[in-house]
Amino acid sequence: MTLPKKGTRRVLFGETHYDWRIRKTPTYAQGVAHSPMLLAVQASEEVPRSVLVVDLGISRPDNWMAPHQTGVTPGIVRDVIRRALAAGWSPLGAGPPFHFRYAVEKETIGILFPEPKPKQTAPQRLRKTRVMRKLNKPVSRDSRRPASR
Repeated sequence: MTLPKKGTRRVLFGETHYDWRIRKTPTYAQGVAHSPMLLAVQASEEVPRSVLVVDLGISRPDNWMAPHQTGVTPGIVRDVIRRALAAGWSPLGAGPPFHFRYAVEKETIGILFPEPKPKQTAPQRLRKTRVMRKLNKPVSRDSRRPASR
């Protein structure tokens, strides 16, 4: 089993490049926060390789029950790779997927104290349209462009 190339990100650990991926959309069980978010990692080499399947121990941030702001960064992926190698994962060798559990802390600051949204100003085009209406001039795309000769 290998990871598809589309949607993967690359991280360097030691002298080896690894591709990692999190499923784009949640499964139903992940959407209702019944099963945890999974991360898949494999070596980027074109030789037979084993896939590391990591149970991150938290629900997906886009779950339907209790959304949160937790993200997976390349630093977290490097730490996962380091700990999985110490636990016995052999990335360059054919074999079944290696299952590993890694606990990530849930980030809840954005949910408890949301930042206020900045005031939006009218775009420049709308302001110009209002001025043209006040002057009783027709507003069209051609009236905004200078005439070309």
